[in-house]
Amino acid sequence: MQQLSEQWRQQAQQWGADHQACQQVFNLLQSSYSGAQRFYHGIGHIRQMLELAQQQRAAIADWPAFFFAIWFHDLIQQNKGNNEELSAALAREYLQPLAVPEAVIAKAEQLILATRTHQYQADSDVQLFMDIDLSILAAEPAAYRAYASQCRKEYFLPDFVYRFGRRRFLHELLEREFIFSSPYFRQHSEQVARANIHWELEEWL
Repeated sequence: MQQLSEQWRQQAQQWGADHQACQQVFNLLQSSYSGAQRFYHGIGHIRQMLELAQQQRAAIADWPAFFFAIWFHDLIQQNKGNNEELSAALAREYLQPLAVPEAVIAKAEQLILATRTHQYQADSDVQLFMDIDLSILAAEPAAYRAYASQCRKEYFLPDFVYRFGRRRFLHELLEREFIFSSPYFRQHSEQVARANIHWELEEWL
């Protein structure tokens, strides 16, 4: 966590916000993502996204917005359909007092809201953000199976309701010409992701 805290401080203080204010926001984020019910969408997911983003940093046009969007995009995780809108609103609420420029906040909101549907957009930062968020779909089989199980634990729904919604989501992904939006992930992850999804549909759901 120390490394994550230092990364946050470097990004959040660059417009003059004091250390205590930046630390308070980080503490809130850390607490939220470390909740007992964060089986998948927790601090490990944030860390993985940050690592992948660093690997692709040369291709990211607005790094501060990308960084903040990673931290805020799953801040709200509940069994309702407005998680992304609430998370984007909280990003604005907590970033404005840190003197983050409006353009950076607006871009972070755009990235967060793109994860509602993960539909293709022409913006290259949006493409990478959505793909990094979905990168678990192309994990090794054992990691993918753990992910599928962790996702189920996060939803307090009757089993038949969860399976219906999950199957619909996975089928929608398979029906697209491409699951991933960016050239890099299409080349390196597309086929593995499709194989994993077929496994989940046929063997697990």
